[in-house]
Amino acid sequence: MFKIIQSVSNEDELLVLSQWESLKKLFEAKRIFLVNTDDAVFGVYLAKNECLDAMNEMIKNIDYRDWDHLKLENDHYYLKSNA
Repeated sequence: MFKIIQSVSNEDELLVLSQWESLKKLFEAKRIFLVNTDDAVFGVYLAKNECLDAMNEMIKNIDYRDWDHLKLENDHYYLKSNA
């Protein structure tokens, strides 16, 4: 689970928040920093294009074998990224 927040001071900068294990699968450990000790939340700053590349990599690595029952219908709503 990730939370992505856009920086107010720089529209191209995003802060990605998650647990350590999730972030280190996608990013170098030296870029990741502790945000909240109590909740074990870590973060990494990214440009929008870098974030898009990371999300594309995550999508490529999804194991779809357990999704045979999933059928996408025309009445579902999809969001288009402006990144």
